Amino acid sequence: MSDYNFLKPKKSIHITIFTGGAYPDPSVTTRYWQTHIPEYIIAADSGLDTIRHYTDFYADRIDFTPQKILGDFDSVSDKDLLTQYPADIEERFPPDKDWTDTELAFDSAYKIAEKKLAVPFITLVGGDGGRLDHLIAIYDTFSSVHHAQAWLLSSQVLYYIAAETTVEISRLTRGETVSVARTSVSRTGGTLVSHGLKWESNVFRAEGMPSVSNRISDEYAKSGKPVTISAYGMPALLIVPYTAEVRFLLKEN
Repeated sequence: MSDYNFLKPKKSIHITIFTGGAYPDPSVTTRYWQTHIPEYIIAADSGLDTIRHYTDFYADRIDFTPQKILGDFDSVSDKDLLTQYPADIEERFPPDKDWTDTELAFDSAYKIAEKKLAVPFITLVGGDGGRLDHLIAIYDTFSSVHHAQAWLLSSQVLYYIAAETTVEISRLTRGETVSVARTSVSRTGGTLVSHGLKWESNVFRAEGMPSVSNRISDEYAKSGKPVTISAYGMPALLIVPYTAEVRFLLKEN
């Protein structure tokens, strides 16, 4: 499983947050859930609508029943949805507040993990498209302490690469794009090291987004070797297609 189990002595807990906005069709996420079984599920406001679609699609294969529901509930399509769940799992907030419902969900996820003496691996589902301000707000969370490790967007997955960490990317085929971005904390600094890309890290941009629409090299595609990307002195954001499989390592093999 792609998580942070190497961070001993704490175990890892996979917390999945469903939020509002555009989300990936459940059918494109099947491979992701094969290696990322949800252990705790939070619905942030209209993420409750998203959960309904995932529950219908996966039926008895995966349990997407929320264990916590929070937000101001101003954008839930059907308020009767709330009555289908126990009142004690609901946490209601006023519409006029300093934090978005997604940010409140991140804060809640970290508190839950702390109580379980675990390191959270958070998957965020949704929040794509629609309102640009909400999209930017989610992107900015990757510069804060409380953020997702994987963000499931409409057609791509974004992974957070912590500083001094390596990701191993398998199942890439020729033509599929791999992009590397920075968090909002800085346009410069840090070092990235890649192996197996068509354009390796020695030609990555020193400012702004290091690599856009990169691809697996012909050699690695032919041999089936996984691409690796390591971040040193800074975190980074990896953007890959749903067909890719990502595994986190403490250091390069």
